[in-house]
Amino acid sequence: MKFGFIGFGEVSYTLSKILLSKGFEVLTSTEGRSSKTKELANALDITVLDNFEEVANNSDILISANTPQSALAIALKYGSLTNGIFLDFNNISPNTAKQIGNYLGDEHFIDSAIMGKVKSEELNIFFSGKRAQELADVIERVRTKPPHNDNVKINIKVVSEEIGDVSKLKTLRSSYTKGVSALLIETFETAQKLGLSEDLWQILSLTENRDFETSAKSRISSSYNSSKRKYEELIEVLEFLDDVDERRKTKIMALATKEKFEKLKNREK
Repeated sequence: MKFGFIGFGEVSYTLSKILLSKGFEVLTSTEGRSSKTKELANALDITVLDNFEEVANNSDILISANTPQSALAIALKYGSLTNGIFLDFNNISPNTAKQIGNYLGDEHFIDSAIMGKVKSEELNIFFSGKRAQELADVIERVRTKPPHNDNVKINIKVVSEEIGDVSKLKTLRSSYTKGVSALLIETFETAQKLGLSEDLWQILSLTENRDFETSAKSRISSSYNSSKRKYEELIEVLEFLDDVDERRKTKIMALATKEKFEKLKNREK
């Protein structure tokens, strides 16, 4: 089974390592990409083709892992070229997922998401769509054939046959995690002004768990480093929440989180 990647950043690189360890073939292209992308692709034993059209044409599973803003355009341009299945691992809204599904059809699109960290000992993938269970079964059969490497465990959960259900879960998770990140940042910005950061870390570690400081600092660092992308994802979150309930006053936390990440994003300028 051949997995193709449109774009090849950190997520695609990490996924490719896992797929290669399970005996799958990985395809991509570095056409028009940065030197960093080329270094990532060349560091692995993957097949690098001349362009992404070739990647799409030769992939059994075509994966887009770029940005939410480019997701629809990539699906329209490349998803239609594959005879296999197109997956989008971006934090797209349910509406975008349905647009892609309407364009590509149930035979070629499965709503998908990686829940949790990509760089971990377990990879948790969620699917929804008409062919979701079929794909899950195929991956499981191929994955368990020798030779295979079990350093990373792949867990696949089929949510439903409805395109958009996984994106709904992904969007709600995004709203929660970014809200927690925004609250952490604001709390420790205040603690730093008061000169009480270390004491607060100790108190919250007692309140939460022993590993709280490490995980919270990682979350804060990620929020600063990816503030622009997270802000763009929050726009999609609010679009989804507006579809569920158009009354903006019911979304106080989500609106405040978007405002916080907008300010973090503008710090980069």
